[in-house]
Amino acid sequence: MHESSLILGIAGLPPESARNCVQELFPIPSGEFKKSINGDLLFLETTERKRYKSIITCRDVNSPLVDRIWIGSQITLGCIQNLWQSIHPGSVEVQLIRPAVEGSICVVNNFGDPIKFSTSDNQVKLYKSYEDVIFVCFRPWLTMCVTDFSLETDEWKMQCGWKLVLEEI
Repeated sequence: MHESSLILGIAGLPPESARNCVQELFPIPSGEFKKSINGDLLFLETTERKRYKSIITCRDVNSPLVDRIWIGSQITLGCIQNLWQSIHPGSVEVQLIRPAVEGSICVVNNFGDPIKFSTSDNQVKLYKSYEDVIFVCFRPWLTMCVTDFSLETDEWKMQCGWKLVLEEI
């Protein structure tokens, strides 16, 4: 039995160290906002690389492994956070923007009805085309670098807390 859907690719998580985890996933800006002469807001993108930053927090009985988590450590992360992509009407496949955690892919229509699909090499293929947009949901694997982490213990409540800050490589 797993206590969390979170996967840190450095080893397992000790018992009672990762229940009730919260993951925040947000894009790292690859440019900056500027105002034009007319006052229009423009985003000047400096690269096409689209990467994520993640902050994971948790309160549980134990803290996670720290022997392989240090500032600058590289880890693979099986996210808790789902990502969604669409398959355009008439199309039957989509290349996922990140590798999917095994068993996490779900394909549905506008009403949430499941759609049959297959996967191959990070590609989702439908068995037939649809006239409406089809939605693909999955938990991504991200290769990340630890930029910060902290541990906290509440002695009287017998609880530990931890925070892990990561940026995608």
